[in-house]
This record gives sequence, structure tokens and C-alpha cells, in this order.
Amino acid sequence: MYDVITLGSNTIDAFVYTDKNESISIKTMVSEETYISYPLGSKLLINDLDFYTGGGGTNSSICLARMGLRVAYIGKLGNDGNGMMILDELKKENVDFLGEISSLPEEKTGYSVVLDSIEHNRTILSFRGANDTLDYSKINREKLKTKWFYLSTMMGKSFEALEYIASYANENKIRVIFNPNNSICEKGAAYLEKILKNTEIFILNSEEASLLTGKNDSGKNMAALKELGPKVVIITDGKKPINCIDYDNNHYVVHPLDIRVIEATGAGDSFASTFLAGLIKTKDIEFSLKLAIVNSHSVLKYKGAKNKLLTYDDAVKIAAESKIRIEKHKIS
Repeated sequence: MYDVITLGSNTIDAFVYTDKNESISIKTMVSEETYISYPLGSKLLINDLDFYTGGGGTNSSICLARMGLRVAYIGKLGNDGNGMMILDELKKENVDFLGEISSLPEEKTGYSVVLDSIEHNRTILSFRGANDTLDYSKINREKLKTKWFYLSTMMGKSFEALEYIASYANENKIRVIFNPNNSICEKGAAYLEKILKNTEIFILNSEEASLLTGKNDSGKNMAALKELGPKVVIITDGKKPINCIDYDNNHYVVHPLDIRVIEATGAGDSFASTFLAGLIKTKDIEFSLKLAIVNSHSVLKYKGAKNKLLTYDDAVKIAAESKIRIEKHKIS
């Protein structure tokens, strides 16, 4: 019996750092966007280049394993060197692989190029590869013995696997946490209906919440999202306060600490999976929120999605010493 089985993407992430980029803001009558800019026709030198594994599925599974839980991961890899690198890391981190390895040479393991900006925010060029062709009929149901499923974004044919697992969880009384990204939220709430109605905990950021509800107010978003099926809704918002509404309609406002951010990749995955780990171990929403902040802050302070993921004991120790402020009140 696993504590958690995660379902989501896997990638090799190439982090590219150059001091020759600029940020450019373009403002229209209805919006303002900021872009990373490079001189056209130039050959730019890279100051630093790092390679790490990434993807919502492997990020969350390794985070949960470091929290001391028994974890397995479902996803699809290419039969290539990058895929073997991911398998080796999963094994090293005590995560069982229950997914699929492609038999087609043209289906390569997912790959991302992460471009850093002068503000230390990032733009990601994502090649999904084999991630999008997971066949749910090839998932061994005999191995799906778990207390929780952690679902992150799957696209293409693999989206059917998300829907399948959500339905399987409902039929077998297995609890579900869902942490999507912008790409899947852009398709709207109706597209995610089969998953959301079987989701217990729904964690997303403010932009993703607005894409699903058409609203920009966190309070209204939490209520609207809870009506779609989830029992707990958590909305993160960068450096701004995090909002959470729990099983009993308690509203938590969590104030993150002001830290120096080095790189943001994987911070959302660490927050969501650490929250789940805290809840599994303590059943305490407020403590789990604080634990999640502590681990996501650790990730934000370093390069790579997994390099500074904390163990449960280390996270508990730091949380006890932290000055994270949480406000709580009842919603009538």
C-alpha cells in the first residue's frame, strides 16, 4: 500500500543563464505583459548552464518521498538517455515507477529550456514528448493500491489517464489532490469536470483560478472552485498572501516571508506536495500550510526544482522557528 501515487509529467530541465537578456513591457488598452528579450541575429554567450530533472509528476513524487512517505510515480518516458536519468533518480529517491517507457524511437523524454530573466523569474520552453502519449489501459491496476492520488497536468492522450485515475479513485474510495498548471486551466472548468468532481484538495495559483472562474477576487474564486467539487481549495499568489478554504469553511490567509528568490521552477510542486504530506501526517490544515511554505521557500532559494527539497524533520524544525503568519476565520 502506497501513501501516495503521483501522476504527471517528467522532464530534463536545462537552465540557461546569460547577462545579455532584457525585460520589455508591452502595454495595451486591456493588459500589460513583460517579455524576456534577446538581440536578434546575435550569438550570445551563456554564463552558466545546469541540467536537472523536473516535471510536476517527478517533482511531487520526490518531494513526498523526502517527507518520509511511500510513493510511486506514473508517467511516460522515452527509451533514451534522458529517460534512464529520470529512472535512476526515482530509484535513488525510493520512488517506484509504475508508468510506461515508449517503444517508439520518435517519442523522446520531455525536455525544457528554462530561460532566466534579470528579475530572476523564468520563461520555460517546453517539449512534452512522450509525456503526452501515456496509455491509461497499460497502467497495471493491481499496483494502484494507495491512500492518495496526486494529480498534476497531463496533456494530449495522457489527459485521458488523468480522467481515468480520478474515476478509479472515486470508485475505490481513494482520496485525490489536484495541482494543475496554466495550460490545462486555459481549457476551462467544463474540460476538467470529471477530475474536479472527484478531487478532495485543489491547489492552484491565482492566474489559474481566474482562468477557471473568470473572476479576479481570491475569495470569490475559492467559493466558485469549491462548488465544482473540491472540499479544500488553496490559491497561491507569488509573494502575496495564500488563501485557503478548508472542509469546514474556515478561511486561512497565509503570509509568506520576504525571501531572496534565485529560481522559481518547482516551487508550486513543492508547496502542494508538502501540504499533502503534512496533512497525511498530522491532519492539521494550518500546520500543513506552514510546512508547505517552508519547503517552497527552500526551493525558491536555489536552482532546480528538487535540489533543496527538505526532509519532513528538517521542515518541521524550520517551521517551528519561522515567523510565518496565518490568519483564520470562519466563513458563514
